[in-house]
Amino acid sequence: MNRAVVSFRFVQMSLAISLVGLWACAVNGQEWLAFRGDGGSGAALRSKPPVDFDVPEGKHLAWRMDTTGRGIGGPLVVGGLVIVTGCDGEDERDIHVEAFDEQTGERKWVRSLRCTGRPYTHPTSANASPTPASDGQRIFALFSSCDLLCVDLQGRLQWYRGLAVDHPQTGNDISMSSSPSVIDGVVAVQLENQGDSFLTGIDAETGQTLWEIPRKRQSNWATPQAITLGGGEAAFSIQDGDELLIVAAKTGDVLHEFPIKCDRTASASFSAPLIVVPGEETVALRTDSSGVEVVWRSNKLRPQRCSPVIAGNKVYMGRGSVLIAGSLVDGEIVWQKRLPGIETVWATPVATGSGIFIFDASGNVAVVRDDDTAGEVIGQSVVGETILASPAVVGDSLYLRTERGVIKIAAQSP
Repeated sequence: MNRAVVSFRFVQMSLAISLVGLWACAVNGQEWLAFRGDGGSGAALRSKPPVDFDVPEGKHLAWRMDTTGRGIGGPLVVGGLVIVTGCDGEDERDIHVEAFDEQTGERKWVRSLRCTGRPYTHPTSANASPTPASDGQRIFALFSSCDLLCVDLQGRLQWYRGLAVDHPQTGNDISMSSSPSVIDGVVAVQLENQGDSFLTGIDAETGQTLWEIPRKRQSNWATPQAITLGGGEAAFSIQDGDELLIVAAKTGDVLHEFPIKCDRTASASFSAPLIVVPGEETVALRTDSSGVEVVWRSNKLRPQRCSPVIAGNKVYMGRGSVLIAGSLVDGEIVWQKRLPGIETVWATPVATGSGIFIFDASGNVAVVRDDDTAGEVIGQSVVGETILASPAVVGDSLYLRTERGVIKIAAQSP
């Protein structure tokens, strides 16, 4: 038998063994610190939010608050606060970071600044399009205008970087919507467009540039994914239309390069030890003490716009009104389910103990239960507002960032 085949099968067998622990370890937490949660998988399997909420009718609506300006980046939940970004004013030049009490919805503070870069975006998007990130003590908010700011949990400004000052040709008229990512005291920002493209690592405490890497002049909206390598080293996975890089968080050194034609909208997901990278074909890579290696490839298991979600022994991909479940062991499609009432989808789904929640742009929601070999729609809910942002999940509650509001969904006693 071919040695490469033996090696590949050995990797798959090893992966299946290591995933036994992952299947038993349901993801849950009391905070949601980044796009798709703290770990980057988009799952909170111990959380059980209601599957039949109706915001206009008030069913399972804990609270709803208008936000300062509009935004399409996802919410964070940290330190008892729900954090969102917003923008308004002339050409959306006024940018805001806003905090609401997690339990009551009371507005606790808002920090407002004037952007220094180009605020122009497509009408569907917004200057406040990236999802912020947090290290549990600070909030790092990036805007399409390439303005990056850091505030503490009381809303006090810690530092501010107008990245377009040093890179005046950075920007496009759709939006710079790649979100920041943070690990081990480093904030990674990936700003790629037809002009001045670059990837940079910023010191989370001081705001100083630690390293910078020039990038291709190519529009790219994918978000860096914070990962931990097998030896414990903090790193970021960085993707574009031609390759995947694994970059050391502290130094910016390129540790691994893979010639993978990655998606430029949907971003890689991480659930140790796996990185799942969408593109012309979806590729799963395993991180261990010896490095990073490809485990499987699939040209059938591919998302459309929204990023993959990893939960248990499956990876879920949204393709418009269809949800696809694939095996995390070998990438084979396990089932596909058409979602009634779901049309254009931008928000990455979230997987919970109640089911997988899919939100379309007009505010319709489908909830799918994974019955191992098939998917079943077990709930249809209504937000009633435009929603392009992936939600946050904490406890048994959902936190939604609509275009002009923030909403908490929690089960109500009958």
